[in-house]
Amino acid sequence: MSASRPRLIDIHSHFVPAEFPAAPDAATAPRWPCMCHGAGGAATLNMGDKPFRQIDNRSWDLERRIADMDADGVTVQVLSPMPELLSYWLDPQATIELARHVNAAIADVAARRPDRFWGLAMVPLQDVGAAVAALPRIKADGFRGIELGSNINGRYLGEADFEPLFAAAADLDLAIFIHALHPLQAPQVASYPDLVPFAGFITDTGLCAATLIMSGVLERHPRLRIGLSHGGGVLGPIVHRMQQGWQLTDGFGGKLAVAPKDVAARFFVDSLVYDPGYARHLASVVPGHVCLGTDYPYLIMQTAPAEFIARVAADEGDSIWSGAAERFLQISSR
Repeated sequence: MSASRPRLIDIHSHFVPAEFPAAPDAATAPRWPCMCHGAGGAATLNMGDKPFRQIDNRSWDLERRIADMDADGVTVQVLSPMPELLSYWLDPQATIELARHVNAAIADVAARRPDRFWGLAMVPLQDVGAAVAALPRIKADGFRGIELGSNINGRYLGEADFEPLFAAAADLDLAIFIHALHPLQAPQVASYPDLVPFAGFITDTGLCAATLIMSGVLERHPRLRIGLSHGGGVLGPIVHRMQQGWQLTDGFGGKLAVAPKDVAARFFVDSLVYDPGYARHLASVVPGHVCLGTDYPYLIMQTAPAEFIARVAADEGDSIWSGAAERFLQISSR
């Protein structure tokens, strides 16, 4: 990255601790994470005794990450847990224990190199009260926000039960980054399993965002800042159809006072769409709110991110380099 360019902030980068504590009880053990290390930094993340994903030490090794960031022209990575670690399907107390471990590991990295890493924490949102109770400590520990799954055990985030979490996050000025998780469409495409990560993720994210628009949560909490993974998924085409429906039905029968396109413009989205033309289109859906997102360090990640953003941005001062991320995370440019 040339010296004239602004710093480049990656809001979508995942972290996995190198080790996990033992499962708290026998009932939890079958879905509790366990790291099995191999040679040369390779590892397998198991859930119980079942392999979940092959990974390597880029997931936790600070120095290796920094070397990759320097090679890619990335100034700062915003670390969030691997989504499978969110563990909404466990007993809430077990998820609280896992969150304590994962959050502490991310906080440690961010504290050691605050110039290169910022953190997003996880919360046990299957128990909304427990999730809300965790937020003051998360704020005190220096986290910039929290990561949530696109659905919580089959329930999209627009449902009224999740309102206290959004209210508390707004009050504490914590950003929320929504990442696709266990897409609800997966059973319907079971015959085509490759569609789940490549199509189901973006569908689930877009539908989650649509429920947030319909719920009015962003209007009730004007300070709330919500970011969406994978370019907001299918939100782009959905919101135009919602806009037409809003106009034809008098605001869905008076249920939605603000136009869907105006609400959608408040979301932040990452740039992980792989196509510069579509990334530029997103800037018309969420003006000034497109941030770099790479999905580092996984196979599907955006490679050569600085070069990609240079192709997307109108000029080197475009907010996609860092300005949108700074607004999303409420961090002063420096």
